[in-house]
Amino acid sequence: MSGRAVAERALLVGVLWLLGGGAGLVAGAVFVVYDLVSRPAPRDLLVLAVLLLGLVPLVVLARGLPAAEAVGPGFVAGNLVAHYLAAAGLALLVVGVLRDVRGETPDRHEPPALPAPPEERR
Repeated sequence: MSGRAVAERALLVGVLWLLGGGAGLVAGAVFVVYDLVSRPAPRDLLVLAVLLLGLVPLVVLARGLPAAEAVGPGFVAGNLVAHYLAAAGLALLVVGVLRDVRGETPDRHEPPALPAPPEERR
């Protein structure tokens, strides 16, 4: 593993720890282990991000919606599972988009070969 890859993973864990506290640190460590073990493609990260973000309304509905006057910061503080799911989904979304834009794939780091010109194929 290159020094750049280690630095990127350390930066991700550090940012998640800074923004999410202990839960962010755990989420960052889990992602790094998942990334090292399975080397997901950017599309896999994006699909996982969408699934995590899709769980947020279900978790909120399972707990029950508050009255309109009760919606505020206290509502989020009282429903931390949905908050952490949304944060993890957004973090995976950012990592997946960055990897997709930079063209990183787990198995190939060089551009694909161009097909042979038509006169060489005969």
